[in-house]
Amino acid sequence: MTLELAPTPTAALIEGGVGCGKTAALIARVATFLEDGAAPEDMLVLAATPDAARVLGARLTEAAGERGAAIEVTCAREVALGLLASEEGRAFSGRAGRLVTPLELGFIMEDMKTSGLKQRRLREMLKFFYRNWTELAGGADDDDRWLIPGEEADTHALLKDVLRFTGGILEPEAAAMAVRFLLACPEVLASAQRTHVLVDDYQMHSRASQHLANLLARDSVTVAADPTAVVEVFDSYPYGEGIGEFAQANEDCERVVLNESHACAAAAWAASRLRTSLDAGAAPLGDAGAESDAPSPTQSTSSATSGTTAAPTVPDRAAAAASFSALKAADPTAEMDAVAGAMQAALEAGADPSSIYVLAFHPAWERRISRVLETRGIAAATPVRGRVAAGDYRDLDRCAAARLLTALALVANAHDALAWRAWCGFGDYLANSAVFADLRAEADEQGKGLVAMLDEVAAAAPEEGFPGTGIGRVLDAYCTGRTLIEQAQGLEGDTLICTLASALNLTGENGERAIQLVRALTAPEAEPVASASDTSSDANAPVPAPSNAIAPTSSETGTAAPSGARALIARARRRMNAPIFENSEGRVLVGDSAHLTGRAPAMLVLAGFTNGFFPARDFFDATVTTPDKQKLVRATDTRRLYAAAGKATQRLAASWFTSIGLVEAETLKLEIGRVKLRRGERIAVTAPSIYLADIDPGAETCTAEAAETAAAAPSS
Repeated sequence: MTLELAPTPTAALIEGGVGCGKTAALIARVATFLEDGAAPEDMLVLAATPDAARVLGARLTEAAGERGAAIEVTCAREVALGLLASEEGRAFSGRAGRLVTPLELGFIMEDMKTSGLKQRRLREMLKFFYRNWTELAGGADDDDRWLIPGEEADTHALLKDVLRFTGGILEPEAAAMAVRFLLACPEVLASAQRTHVLVDDYQMHSRASQHLANLLARDSVTVAADPTAVVEVFDSYPYGEGIGEFAQANEDCERVVLNESHACAAAAWAASRLRTSLDAGAAPLGDAGAESDAPSPTQSTSSATSGTTAAPTVPDRAAAAASFSALKAADPTAEMDAVAGAMQAALEAGADPSSIYVLAFHPAWERRISRVLETRGIAAATPVRGRVAAGDYRDLDRCAAARLLTALALVANAHDALAWRAWCGFGDYLANSAVFADLRAEADEQGKGLVAMLDEVAAAAPEEGFPGTGIGRVLDAYCTGRTLIEQAQGLEGDTLICTLASALNLTGENGERAIQLVRALTAPEAEPVASASDTSSDANAPVPAPSNAIAPTSSETGTAAPSGARALIARARRRMNAPIFENSEGRVLVGDSAHLTGRAPAMLVLAGFTNGFFPARDFFDATVTTPDKQKLVRATDTRRLYAAAGKATQRLAASWFTSIGLVEAETLKLEIGRVKLRRGERIAVTAPSIYLADIDPGAETCTAEAAETAAAAPSS
């Protein structure tokens, strides 16, 4: 029932552990192709994350000059969305060709609650659907025979109906939809293919993204993979088994095994210990949050790895200890000072600020560390994220930024069904989901879309409207939106944002905070040119595939960056769906493990390396995490730590604190060992992560023993 991977005339598989130079080998392949006469436009290089694509693109430019800079370096998701945003792609999918943002996802979920399922059951079922989408269940025709008739099939049908009605595409279905589109349209496939396709961190891609990459390769495909680093960083449900499928489909593929680590001794030692821990525990591949009792449609087709990877040489404990720093602190403030002191010492020793990465295991620690560094005069950069823009759509004040962004989206495209769905749901406890369920049913009967239905109902409504009813609330919001669109015509930049904010009556502290957030999300910056799916004002306008070209800033060209509604909302959507480091030059990088992908920092600090942050507190609660689930969580955490800790090229460090105020500990959901009274204040005693033993050469106990001891202790 699932799609099988088709062979490529020439295939190569580069395997190796973290820090063994797989990306460098991939770059060398690109240089060889160029020397042999390949044109840059004949090549496509795919990375696991947008940040990794930027870093890889810079390395290609450094290695091959202008010709290297001309090669398209992007992510499989962006390629998929570019294809689906084309006229043919929209006709094939019946969607608008753009990704649902986190802001809009809440309204999709409210519409799904009309299924009547309990929330927990609905969440589990959606995870099951998403995973099967990424693994191409249903084959080329996307049939639904993999679904159990009844509740499961009905819920899946409702989800597809909601997405068709709103026109949005969910992240787990984008690559799969693009694969089916290419298989159904051979002429589009032929025009989209490249002579050479190269994929870095192949194991971090979903099965659908892996298939898309192989489909796009006309003559040769080269993939670099680490079977141990199956970690979710951008694609949902990374598919480690895909390495085996690749080797099976391309039986004569060239295999290159790298076993010499280029990381520092501490990083190499940590990677070795973590890998051994995984091997000893027979750690399963996959996401700990996925539904464990739902079988993957491809579980039995191949092994997780090709079985060729050799373990890198392991340095001795003494050599590892020389390049490892354990930053133990009494409390969070002392930890911040210790991290900042380590940064200061590294910079004074001549380190490039952008070669230092602080991996924060909690968003609050990311913000705290950035502030402390700035107060010490150390410039820091964090990924620009837009998830905080969603707010609570039930409360108009708390979702002020979301309303402002949605108004901007409507000004950019008055036919954006997904934006209208969100706009008409603000302020209602159920987001007017019952009204939209009725509208959707009528639209299906009449063959109309969401905007056409709203137009029709508004035209037929009596002058007094429908006061006190759900349809009345929706029509009032619709008429207000239409008025906003008319008022904002021709406006640009900050004038447009302020006009919309004034019309929405965004005043006071909440209003000002919303305006500042929207300004930050829509600000211009040097980055990959917007994908067509985000910048098209007309849902039916043909759009080209995305490019890795850099959009010039006003300082580079002497002209202002585009500031119309389309450009503003495109920037906001990129930041909501794919946050990246935008201004990292000369700055210490502070982020999470996903944004570390594709980088090889000289110094890596694991900050907030504390039980509760990593692993999460639920890990220690047997009533929440069963023993079987605990094993899966531990495997997922270990893979994540392996993929991060093994990257440091000169020094690896870990920082943690041993005490914190009880109220703050509960707010941060830390694992509390015990509570003590200090000068009248209740203090929570915390412990370093149970995984410290696997990365600290000076630790004597093993991770498994530490985990068992911690799990047996009563949780507060």
